[in-house]
Amino acid sequence: MKKLKTIFKNNIVTTKTPLRISFAGGGTDMPYFYSKFNGITVSTSIDKFVYVTVKKHNNFKEKFRLNYSDTEILDNINKIKNLRIRETLKYFRVNEPIYISTISDLPYNTGLGSSSAFLVGLINAIFLIKGEKKSLNTIAEIAFKIENMITNNSLGKQDHYIAAYGDLRKILYKSNIIDVAKITIMKKNLDFLNKNMLFFWTGKSRLSNKNLDSQKKNFKKNLDNLKYLKLIANKFNNELKLKKLNLKKLGSLLDENWQIKQKFTKNISSNYLNTIYKNAISNGCYGGKLLGAGGGGFFIFICKKKLHKKIIDKIHNCRHVNFKFYNQGTKKCYLD
Repeated sequence: MKKLKTIFKNNIVTTKTPLRISFAGGGTDMPYFYSKFNGITVSTSIDKFVYVTVKKHNNFKEKFRLNYSDTEILDNINKIKNLRIRETLKYFRVNEPIYISTISDLPYNTGLGSSSAFLVGLINAIFLIKGEKKSLNTIAEIAFKIENMITNNSLGKQDHYIAAYGDLRKILYKSNIIDVAKITIMKKNLDFLNKNMLFFWTGKSRLSNKNLDSQKKNFKKNLDNLKYLKLIANKFNNELKLKKLNLKKLGSLLDENWQIKQKFTKNISSNYLNTIYKNAISNGCYGGKLLGAGGGGFFIFICKKKLHKKIIDKIHNCRHVNFKFYNQGTKKCYLD
């Protein structure tokens, strides 16, 4: 039997890649928009992660062992059902036995950029096990390239870049460059904002592909709304830089973003989601939004800390999740 030429310099690696909260500008990071009009997003990584382990596989009875929400054991790369793993292994031309395992702190398909975080973590892990050091920009661009192909060119770049870089970021999207900038904010203000936010799991997962594809088809119809989302993102960024944060203003900007987003396609919200949102606002939240492409997932709200217990009790059909802002992107946890 012909011996395969190894591409791996290390034996095993585990990466840790953060999930994210997108505050404003989502949709303007789509290439079909920003290539003509430029785009901007304001988002942050949080202390919830996707962990990816990649290991040389020494079980002679199997070539590929993949553990995620399912388990795949096979010898033919083209038969891998997980599209992101399959296309990544093909991109890197991996032909030797490999073990890949992943776990996430929060559910997948919930608007937190988990699929992109997984892909960024996987690509980072493969570079590390090969003994190669690549820039965060390179990792983000490869992740976008692979996932955009899988989703039929209907994907934005925000999730890949915030997963790679982490921290609180203003990301500018232009036809020839992606500019990732750290938002300068006083630590006391960042802690103040974090403490006055609520994070709710609606109990509903969703696949973003249909909503994103529908938004792409409605591009011309939604053009003015996308341009307005740019204005909201800029305003949100400017508010964060003030010496004293105005929670009411920040909340109202999230509310504006959410109201506009619902116009993109009919499946963004639902009676169930609208009831949750109205309940939160009527009990003291200044504003909020559903994260991701819509249809389910997580809500964020800005609300005074003293009202949190009351609102958590009122929105009893959702699960409240504590979180903190996180200032790092994808990184290695273990390498041998």
